[in-house]
Amino acid sequence: METAAKTYTLTDLGNSLKSVIEKKYTGRYWVVAEINKLNYYPHSGHAYPELVEKKDGKIVAQFRGQMWKNDFDVANNTFLELLNEPIRDGIKVLMLVKVVFDGMYGLSLQIKAIDPKYSLGDLEAEKNLTLAKLKKEGVFESNKRKTLPLVPKRLAVISVESSKGYADFLQILAQSGENYHFELRLFPSILQGEQAVTGIQQQLREIAKIPHEFDAVAIIRGGGGDVGLSCYNNYELSRAVATFPLPVLTGIGHATNLTVTELVAHTNAITPTKLAELLLQHFRRFDDELARAKEKIRALTEKILRENEQRIDVNRKSLIAATKLFTTRLLVQLQRQSETFKAVTSRHLQRNSGSLHELKMKMHFATEKTIENQRGKLEKYGGTVAEKSVRKLEMQQQELTHLERTVAVLHPRSVLQRGFALIRGNGKIITSAKKLKSGQELEIELFDGTVQTKLIEKNENEAR
Repeated sequence: METAAKTYTLTDLGNSLKSVIEKKYTGRYWVVAEINKLNYYPHSGHAYPELVEKKDGKIVAQFRGQMWKNDFDVANNTFLELLNEPIRDGIKVLMLVKVVFDGMYGLSLQIKAIDPKYSLGDLEAEKNLTLAKLKKEGVFESNKRKTLPLVPKRLAVISVESSKGYADFLQILAQSGENYHFELRLFPSILQGEQAVTGIQQQLREIAKIPHEFDAVAIIRGGGGDVGLSCYNNYELSRAVATFPLPVLTGIGHATNLTVTELVAHTNAITPTKLAELLLQHFRRFDDELARAKEKIRALTEKILRENEQRIDVNRKSLIAATKLFTTRLLVQLQRQSETFKAVTSRHLQRNSGSLHELKMKMHFATEKTIENQRGKLEKYGGTVAEKSVRKLEMQQQELTHLERTVAVLHPRSVLQRGFALIRGNGKIITSAKKLKSGQELEIELFDGTVQTKLIEKNENEAR
């Protein structure tokens, strides 16, 4: 008769395994693993992470973990203090664990503590690896080489509408007091943690479809302290920023070491407020350059007018002096010829006294002819000199008149004479109806005086 095989219940088998494990694994062990999924439950405060080991991107070992509320809170607070990061999915950790077995839930690792220093080194290694890859690919400086317009007014903003940093950014731009106009379009995205990587990349792809509509991209995050910034060391996100077709400006809002995304961006500011101030500086610089150009044009115009007036005066005096000198020389020459003729005639008369009457007549006619010829020459030369002098003076006068008319047309008073007016509010020139409020007191400057008035109603036209 065969002996019946001994049978066991699941409970028996489970208790046996539990007994063996408790006898074999009596202590606590430091184990390295990656948190594939944290499985944190805020209601209870417990976490049940999936712990994995990967090789060449494939999972080669996997355990279920458990971490009670008190242990999790201590470890998470330590992470925040040292790493500025919470315990999260995808992070590699060094854990102090106890091996436990439960008949209902099977084998698991009960996590008693996590060493944040190990994870800090791992995060730093990730940052260094990202930097090395971008430099090896030759794209680390790509975005910095993009040209930012002199007046970057059209901005695609990646942020959260409710973000304090975004609100600060808008406030600084609006309260500059210089009436600069920015065209902003918000592309909302999560700005910290692992979801920020995919969110920001998605919005960059959307902006890249319409790059002609923007001067630059601004990534703005603020109000969250330094927590959750490791996502900005992610290779894919950093590369997307480095190779983006438009200049990328960052105002992520933290005071610690720069992330890779900030390092590869065209311009980085420590806070959204600082970024807004940098943009305003671009506008102010352009204003200053424009004012200098206007002053240079004014000074150059005045210089040209002065030089032309001086040149005309010099030419006029030179022409007058030359005419007088030429006339004087002709008169002297005529006088000498006349005296010479008289002397020759006298000698001839003395030698030929018999033909006195004949010579007298010849002398009379010759003298009259000579005088007439010389008078004709004098009139001819004098007329030519006078005509050229008048023509030269007329040309110079026409040039001066043209310059005077050009300056007069450009003068603000001429613009007002043509029916235009300057409107001022609180001492500043108003250029847009959007800046006016009903009931606001205004000053209107016309050609012949100013008018004080009050705005009753405004109608805004669509922007052209």
